[in-house]
Amino acid sequence: MAYEPNNDPDRGLAKWLPTIGMFAVLVVLAIQFIREPAPPVHNALVFGCYETTAAPSIMLDERGMHINQEGFPSIGFHLERHKQGIALTAEAPIYAKASSDGYRYSIATRGIGKFLEFYKVIDGKLYGVLEPDELGPFRMLADDGRYLSYDRTDREHCLRT
Repeated sequence: MAYEPNNDPDRGLAKWLPTIGMFAVLVVLAIQFIREPAPPVHNALVFGCYETTAAPSIMLDERGMHINQEGFPSIGFHLERHKQGIALTAEAPIYAKASSDGYRYSIATRGIGKFLEFYKVIDGKLYGVLEPDELGPFRMLADDGRYLSYDRTDREHCLRT
């Protein structure tokens, strides 16, 4: 008995396989690009006082970001969703410089705003926060390469300093 290509039961499937594959790829791409973007994160979720041991405390409220350091101006801020998590974005190029009595904040003459990353610790590892209801501490990279971790504290602490 000789092989007859017209009677091969797999031939029909093989003929449609490229079409089925292309359709599957289109469905996956459509799902990726048609998804609704996540809603913006509202600033009010992070209003309050934040402190660290080595630098001035920071107050966030409806008027902006207030670094509790004499002579430091209030600056705007907003929250942004990034791939690795939600970031507090200072709308001025602030930086923390090490000094003999801790860190002092300044505003650079050039540059863009600074991203301060919200984080959570799971099993001793730091992860970015992706959900607004998990916002807690944030950290800032100082000019010497150290991270300054800011934890939320009583609002009165920022009013005292």
